[in-house]
Amino acid sequence: MSEIKVPTMADMAATGETPEILFWVGCAGSFDDRYKKVTVAFVKILNKVGVKFAVLGTEEGCTGDPARRAGNEFTFQMMAMSNIQVLDMYGVKKIVTACPHCFNTLKNEYPALGGNYEVIHHSEFLQQLINEGKVKIEGGGTFKGRKITFHDSCYLGRANDIYEAPRAVLEALDADLVEMKR
Repeated sequence: MSEIKVPTMADMAATGETPEILFWVGCAGSFDDRYKKVTVAFVKILNKVGVKFAVLGTEEGCTGDPARRAGNEFTFQMMAMSNIQVLDMYGVKKIVTACPHCFNTLKNEYPALGGNYEVIHHSEFLQQLINEGKVKIEGGGTFKGRKITFHDSCYLGRANDIYEAPRAVLEALDADLVEMKR
């Protein structure tokens, strides 16, 4: 297995470099064994196509989404302000995340606290890479002809109207995309 390169913002700042994107990993992408596979796969793609990216590593805190949803506004604001301070310290402009909850919070709720960033879901970013010809799927790989369905998460679909990008990425795999009934 080839080495996976995951630079941190601190490492890049120390050498005077600026990444094209900050990859916001999120709690699930960091700690959930199944979701870690998404993180690793996305990083492999970024490395393969030469996208200059970085992560916050240990400087990344929870966005505060769970606290806000549970009604603890004070904790949400403390977590958000801490993250905004770190993001602004590094001059972050563009964030890509695979987590729909992190995506929604960073994109729609941080601006009210002064955290203004271009926030993109990783499915949209992957769709852009495919459309630009930077990512090529040869023959669909192991997904060719397989029946696949995509579950729209609330914070991706209903809250942010992102329905097409995940499906476009799946269709690029030459899979048989099937919509669920309700």
